Amino acid sequence: MAEKKVATSTNELAAAVAAALAAVGLGGGESGKSISSEAIKLTPVAAKQLLQSIAEDIQFTGKFSKEDIAAFVAAYNKKANEQLDTVVREARETIKSSKTGDVNETVKNIITTKYPSFFDPKTFTRDYIWSKVNFADEKALGAKALDALTDARSIAKAFNLSTVSEIEIQEAAKQIASGKITSNDYKTQLAAKAAAEYPQYSERLKTTPGATVRDLVNPVLRAIADTWEVDVNSLDLNDPFIDKLIRPDGVIGKAAPASVGEAKMAAMAHPNRDKTQGGIRDATSAATELARALGFGI
Repeated sequence: MAEKKVATSTNELAAAVAAALAAVGLGGGESGKSISSEAIKLTPVAAKQLLQSIAEDIQFTGKFSKEDIAAFVAAYNKKANEQLDTVVREARETIKSSKTGDVNETVKNIITTKYPSFFDPKTFTRDYIWSKVNFADEKALGAKALDALTDARSIAKAFNLSTVSEIEIQEAAKQIASGKITSNDYKTQLAAKAAAEYPQYSERLKTTPGATVRDLVNPVLRAIADTWEVDVNSLDLNDPFIDKLIRPDGVIGKAAPASVGEAKMAAMAHPNRDKTQGGIRDATSAATELARALGFGI
């Protein structure tokens, strides 16, 4: 059987529905089935072309075997015909009840008002390919997938949640790469979880969409980084010293976080300060003052 094009516009879909209705009549087929299961049929050749086109677009690096293509054809035809059948059934009932003779206009109205997003071949193919991508196998990922995984990991790290696993981050990356969610959507999801692990910042997370835990505690982190003379991005929220400053009583959330001044004072008293140029100068200055106080001619 020759391949039949899947309808993508209202007029094309209306024509396809009208053709299906003409084939089975207003009474419908056996067992209430409106259309043939092969009213829409994608061929393996067309399927391969479609898969390769979308794979190139989303930077998918895998190859499609004959078995892969056969499985795709089966899934594609099944979904396309199910959606066409849904529209045909409703169109048939509407036409029968309204007793209108203008089939095309009735069908167009149904499609426009109730099924504005009918089966889209490219969307279906894109979703199908992404479902096969294994984000745990980083060496096999394309650039787009790798970028999404890096982004998702960066966001998760900025929230520092003990309840978020690597496999969940990989799934979020797949959702981001496939366009199901945005990076901001993922931040919103994690912000809801962060409210439980960082209750001190729950209200600020609600009133500052897109902000991460790290964003909110950045002033404290910067005070520590400046005192220790290190890059602020090198500081780990899991460091017990830092964690104690930003959430003194953990998930209980009743004790207020340290202020910038308190954080700086605590950082000054930390052994890490002794390794810095400022710490060495302070120690040298203190030793000099002590020597002078003891009467040494320094």
